[in-house]
Amino acid sequence: MDPAPALSSRISPPEPGVTDPRQFINRELSTLAFLERVLEEAQDPQLPLLERLRFLAILSVSLDEFFMIRVAGLKQQLSGHVEETGPDAMTPADQLRAIAQGCHALITRQDQVFIEGVLPGLERAGVRLWRGGPLPPESQAAVSDFFQRQVLPVLTPLALDPVHPFPHLRNKSLNLAIRFATRPEARLRYGVVPVPSLLPRLVPVPGGAMLLEDVIARNLAPLFPDMPIDGCWPFRVTRNWDLSIDEEEAEDLLVTIEREVRRRDRGSAVRLHINATAE
Repeated sequence: MDPAPALSSRISPPEPGVTDPRQFINRELSTLAFLERVLEEAQDPQLPLLERLRFLAILSVSLDEFFMIRVAGLKQQLSGHVEETGPDAMTPADQLRAIAQGCHALITRQDQVFIEGVLPGLERAGVRLWRGGPLPPESQAAVSDFFQRQVLPVLTPLALDPVHPFPHLRNKSLNLAIRFATRPEARLRYGVVPVPSLLPRLVPVPGGAMLLEDVIARNLAPLFPDMPIDGCWPFRVTRNWDLSIDEEEAEDLLVTIEREVRRRDRGSAVRLHINATAE
């Protein structure tokens, strides 16, 4: 029996073009490309309306996770002055710029699909979502009653001034930014109202439904008496939720994991999601 041939220790030269960065797809940008496919499903007029709405919700949840983990990691690299690139030759700063551009376009299209495609279809099916504008008297009375009985007791309005700096808001919590109609040099110009998560986001009213933040926005006067309000905009803060654990250094891994999980709600902010009309 002949002996097996000896394995060659020589390394084959790379194929032409393998080192060209243009031949590689960046992982983060490929995730955005996948989310574009999800949005395209929501744009499909052949799908049932609630199915299209479900795809829009999937897109929102996926973007939250993308920012909490992937974008948070890139921001940590940027703050650590990491300049190394992968096969795609993109630095962390390059990736963050491309992500910002892609996400702005993606969210703009998402809003357009919801406002111009899904909402009108729901109204034709008899499901109306009240947003801005005056309400019929019966609906206005129901909204005011719901606010007084269910919402007002659990609200914690916050005024922002030199004594009360901007509060730490929980990850993904919904809030209202309030601007008061005061002089630029006034001591009190802004406020924040956290939208309570223990109440349902969708409030039934006669003739349709209303988002909880819109119910609060229509009833701000009792929260800030004698303070004329100049503007109100909903916003959310997405925070770093990536776990950073050194298994070798941790004395008790379970305790370390529990501490890191509790810390995540107080992680650094990675995204501010706010109404485009905010000033």
